[in-house]
Amino acid sequence: MGVIPKRKPPEEAEIPTASMADIAFLLIIFFMVSTVFARDKGLKMLLPEKQSETVKLKSQRIIDISINDAGQIFYNDTPVQNLMDIKQKIQEEIKKDPKKIVLIKTNVQAPYERMIEVLDIVKQLKVKSVALKSIRPEG
Repeated sequence: MGVIPKRKPPEEAEIPTASMADIAFLLIIFFMVSTVFARDKGLKMLLPEKQSETVKLKSQRIIDISINDAGQIFYNDTPVQNLMDIKQKIQEEIKKDPKKIVLIKTNVQAPYERMIEVLDIVKQLKVKSVALKSIRPEG
């Protein structure tokens, strides 16, 4: 009778991990290079250069719109219920004097959307001069 050779247990399959770090590094580089970042969309405004002198305006030339911290809109210190009311009032003032300046004063605690709504109305009317000012709460 012959000798039966012992069977060797089959070798388990191994995944070579030596080059895994290289592959991970190449994937990171690929995604960094091919990623397109979204650009922030904001208000597109052409701002004038800073001037050393201060220009003083007469109050008759200014259309004053203010927004308080609760989001209420005031036209020359008079509360306004509807944005269309503001549009009509600004339109009337601009027809009388096209050189008038619209001043939008917004409390820093006010909802951001309110200022944008008012600014959109002013843009629709194609007012030539717009000024923005933030109001800080006292204290």
